[in-house]
Amino acid sequence: MDSLSQLVLGAAVGEALLGKKLGNRAILWGAIGGTIPDLDVLSGFFLSELGELTFHRGISHSLLFSVLFALLLGWLIHRFNKTTSLVTRKEWQIMLFFAFFTHVILDCFTVYGTQVFAPFSSYRVSWGSIAVVDPLYTIPLLLSLVVTGFIIRTKRTRRIVNYLGLALSTLYLLFTVYNKARVHKIFEHEFKAQNIEVTRMMTSPTIFNNILWSCTAEANDAYYVGLYSFYDTVPVKFSKIEKQHTLIQNIDSDPTITSLRWFSDNYFCIDIVDGNLLFNDLRFGAYFDKEGINTDYIFSFLLEEEDGKYELIETIIGPPKDQEEEYIDNFLARIWGIN
Repeated sequence: MDSLSQLVLGAAVGEALLGKKLGNRAILWGAIGGTIPDLDVLSGFFLSELGELTFHRGISHSLLFSVLFALLLGWLIHRFNKTTSLVTRKEWQIMLFFAFFTHVILDCFTVYGTQVFAPFSSYRVSWGSIAVVDPLYTIPLLLSLVVTGFIIRTKRTRRIVNYLGLALSTLYLLFTVYNKARVHKIFEHEFKAQNIEVTRMMTSPTIFNNILWSCTAEANDAYYVGLYSFYDTVPVKFSKIEKQHTLIQNIDSDPTITSLRWFSDNYFCIDIVDGNLLFNDLRFGAYFDKEGINTDYIFSFLLEEEDGKYELIETIIGPPKDQEEEYIDNFLARIWGIN
């Protein structure tokens, strides 16, 4: 999820495990621990754009990293930090492990994909029940931490307030799983009702909320994408998207294409823009106009082909710059349903 959510989750974990001994310093150390896995974004300074894309949420988001780096960093903090007399080495290591591991687990609930089992497997866990940014998850944790920070560390009230924030955010996370199960059945029903045969499908909430959901389903020669809001009172309107995979040469052997197919879980279509290929990752959904017609894609990669080999030259995220306001207005209106 977003950096703020991971920071406050790590801070709450730090408070829960070390707050009684360290007070607000536990919040600080927990926040640092909750942020560390996402420092893999710094790989952009020395990796290609494609390399950065495949490295993010890789080894630093694995169970192995959570264990080994917690052991190492916990030992270093205990060895060189002046709070050694208050916290044992084992306590540092346990706190850091849970700060790392809760970060990893939270990321698994998004659609992006997290390599929990790296380096032994490149499989990416993606449950897709919560958006990458969802204020209803983050705000309870943030508010509870603000209140916690003003309470004396030995007070029982301090722990209760922190646990309350953790409980509320966790309950909301479980609620998103329930919502996903409901939405999945609704989309399945809609495909059957509209006589659309699909071989597989995925659902995920749109950004900032858990009300408006996106579905991408694969048929033999095309994809179907559609939106559903819990406030809708009309059938889902699906847009058919041609795969156009035949526009790619060496689709099974080109290194760039292979990496992008892995990243997109093979939910992708191809467009041609100014003579270059546009690889559209359909897991993140599409943009729709007021009539519910697909007009653009949320996550795309511009490719350049030379001598039969492809190179990623630009990652495109978000709506066209000259249409941002229109897309945002359509999105906000769509959340509240179609009647």
